[in-house]
Amino acid sequence: MNVEHIKSLIIENKGRSVKIAGVSLCLIIALIIYLSNDLTEGAEILVIEAERAEDAEAAALPEVKEDVFIVVDVAGAVSCPGVVTLDAGSRVNDAVEKAGGLAADADTRGVNLAAKLADGDKVYIPEAEETKGRAVQAGIVTASAAGGSGQTSEGGASGLININTANAEQLQALNGVGPATAQKIMDYRQSAGGFKKIEDIMKVSGIGVKTFEKMKDKIAVE
Repeated sequence: MNVEHIKSLIIENKGRSVKIAGVSLCLIIALIIYLSNDLTEGAEILVIEAERAEDAEAAALPEVKEDVFIVVDVAGAVSCPGVVTLDAGSRVNDAVEKAGGLAADADTRGVNLAAKLADGDKVYIPEAEETKGRAVQAGIVTASAAGGSGQTSEGGASGLININTANAEQLQALNGVGPATAQKIMDYRQSAGGFKKIEDIMKVSGIGVKTFEKMKDKIAVE
């Protein structure tokens, strides 16, 4: 075998090797692409299945309803004064019925029994004796915890507490007034013949300037 023949064989085998390497590289690239597509499709399937599982779990959870019940304080001339639980959207009359109904001496002339209640409201039904010849705060006497902006009343246009006629329970709706202070207010107005102006309430023991500032926008004298 001469040298030229050997060179020819080497060149021929080299060409075949290059072709084989090229084909192998193409096959490897094609395999990588195929596997990549397969993995991507598998990942997409897993994501879809996970989303379906979450949707099914959310659908299985019971629906939570807000504001299903409200709690209201009922006081005054009712058979069983106290805190009652009512359905949301209930009226003053519903609260009265839940508290055992009106007492025999109840006076509802100044009470809007159809007024709608909110959580945290207080309902006061006055006795007939309380309303003789004077204005008495009645109906919804305190703003609701659900967003009321202050003292409210169904019994008077101003919504203020008349410190000359309010009973102990009504006086305690004022900031800084507890049972003892409420009694002092009633004792003072009886001995002094009533308050002439709202500032006179500072003459009551235990009520200073700071306490007066907290309540001055919520009280009146008549």
